[in-house]
Amino acid sequence: MSDHQKRGSSGFTFILKNNILPFLLPSSYPNIGIVMAGGFGLTFLLQMIWQEIPDEKLFFSKTSLIGFSVITLFRLLALLLVFVFVTEHYKISEHYTWGRNPGLGAHFIAFMVGVPAMLIAIGLHNLFIYFELKIGNPIPPQLYYYITSEGSVYGLILMVIMVVIFPILIEELFFRGLVFSVLPDKWWIRIFVPAVLSTLFAVNRLELPAYFVIGLLCSLVRYFTDNTICSCITRLGFFCTKILMAPILPTQDPSEVQNAIDYNRMTIYASLIGIALGIVMLLVLIRQLRYLRYLQKNEDMRCETEEGKPLFIPLSEHFHADFIIGVCCLLLCWIMS
Repeated sequence: MSDHQKRGSSGFTFILKNNILPFLLPSSYPNIGIVMAGGFGLTFLLQMIWQEIPDEKLFFSKTSLIGFSVITLFRLLALLLVFVFVTEHYKISEHYTWGRNPGLGAHFIAFMVGVPAMLIAIGLHNLFIYFELKIGNPIPPQLYYYITSEGSVYGLILMVIMVVIFPILIEELFFRGLVFSVLPDKWWIRIFVPAVLSTLFAVNRLELPAYFVIGLLCSLVRYFTDNTICSCITRLGFFCTKILMAPILPTQDPSEVQNAIDYNRMTIYASLIGIALGIVMLLVLIRQLRYLRYLQKNEDMRCETEEGKPLFIPLSEHFHADFIIGVCCLLLCWIMS
């Protein structure tokens, strides 16, 4: 073999060893790519299985509360499986995913953030439905939903567990816990990326504005309080406020209106007022959250604690083949819906 061929072979070996293989193989660091590939890959697999199973093969309807609970449970278990695998494989300690204890006052503020979150999210939902009808877009059916109403105690308990409790705990633990902890330590990345991913996970075009607002505010609470339980409490405050404010600011069901003419104008006015009030309330609460963050930083500097330090993950470690797989699975979830 000539010297030229040897140099070419060694150059190819160098590129293969230092560029191609590190891109194809999983990273030695926990990263957003492996989290997305696992979470959205399993979600896409479950979505395809759920869509291919005919209703006559099941003893329940897919649009019943039981059917909704079954697919919701499997989707949440997929996220929980990825959470357990990544945290155990990469030895991520609890104070990175769960955060620290910010105190009782932070939990109260986190609950109060759920109030403007509800006002803004429901207002945007109602206006978005009206906008879709106004421009003549057909209202698409939701991928996961239930239409049967349960009047029994057991049905109510099942609805509370599968619609409120389990989604709040597992989704926040995954998006505001695991996803938040592996992202680079930049405030805008740690706030916007979990909000976007949690919004897209729902696979519901009509709820995109509302879910993004909820995800964004939960990420804000998680960042400023450094506690995942606080983001769970924010969503709990959202649901409590939604129930209490339902007579004043109802959630517009797209199946109840056929066109913009049938849309109740009072709902539009109430939505606009709710968004305005929510923004004003939110500005006040964000000021309090920033003050909590300021106190935490001072405490970290004084005590030199490890709790306030983020995971050290090089930026290049996030962009491996698993990141592309995760993005493709997320796109497929939407395309196949």
